Amino acid sequence: MTLLESLHLNSLIIRVSLDFVQGRIVGGYTPSPNSVKYIVSLQSSKGQHFCSGSLVHKSWVLTAAHCNIGCMMVVAGDYTLGAYEGTEQYSKPLSLIPHPQYNRSTNNADIMLIKLGVPIELNRYVSLAPLPKQNAGLLAGSMCRVSGWGSTSHSGGLTPLTLRTVKLPIVSTSKCNSSNSFSGNITANMICAGSSTGGKDVCKGDSGGPLVCDGRVYGLVSWGNGCGDSRFPGVYTAVSRFLTKVNAKTYPEKKKSFYKNITQ
Repeated sequence: MTLLESLHLNSLIIRVSLDFVQGRIVGGYTPSPNSVKYIVSLQSSKGQHFCSGSLVHKSWVLTAAHCNIGCMMVVAGDYTLGAYEGTEQYSKPLSLIPHPQYNRSTNNADIMLIKLGVPIELNRYVSLAPLPKQNAGLLAGSMCRVSGWGSTSHSGGLTPLTLRTVKLPIVSTSKCNSSNSFSGNITANMICAGSSTGGKDVCKGDSGGPLVCDGRVYGLVSWGNGCGDSRFPGVYTAVSRFLTKVNAKTYPEKKKSFYKNITQ
C-alpha cells in the first residue's frame, strides 16, 4: 500500500467511525477547568463525543468538514464528559455548512460552520474563540496548543473523559511535505504541528478541535498518519485561509458576511 493510499484509508476510518473520530491527546496535560472556554463537544444522538469545535459566535461553531455526520448535539461549557457540572449548555444545529471545496480524498478545505438552533450564552465558563487575520501565517517552531477529549495513550484509558491539552511546535510545510513525511500531500490550506522527538500528538483527531497559537485559533484538527510519530506531525486546517474566501453561490450573503465579520 502506498503512502497516499494509507493516508486516504486513515482519513476514511476517521470519517466513518465514531470510535476512531474520538480524539486521543497523547503526551498532554489537564488544563484548569473551563480554561479553554470556546471549545465545544459535538456529540451523537446517543451522547457520544465524536468531534470538537470552536464557538466563534453565540450562534455559530467552527469545526472540520469531516465531522459532518448529520444528527448531533453541540455542548458548550463542558469539562469532563459524562459528568454533570452545571456549566454545560446544549444546542442542536439548524444547519451544517461544509466548505464547498472540501475534498474527502485529499482532506483539503476540511472546514465547516455549524449554525446553532439556540444561541449559546456567553458567561464565565463560555467565551468566543479569537481568530487570526485572513491569510496570517505561522513561523516554524512557533509553540501552539491543541485541546480535546479522550485517552492519553493508544491503549485506552477513556475514563474520565476530562479535557486535555498538548503543546506542539509548528512544522514547516517543506519539512512536512518531504519524502520522509507526507510526500507532497500537504496543501497551502493545511498546517503541520508535532514534536520532533514524537510522543506528543492528537491521535485519530479529536477532529475539528482548535490549534491555538498566539492566543488565536489558527488550525482545526484534520488528519494524520499514526499517533505521536516524529516523522508524521498532525495536520490541521489553516483557518486563516478560509475566513473570507467563501463561495457566494453556495453560501448565502448572511453566511458570507459572517465569515468576514468574525475576523474583525
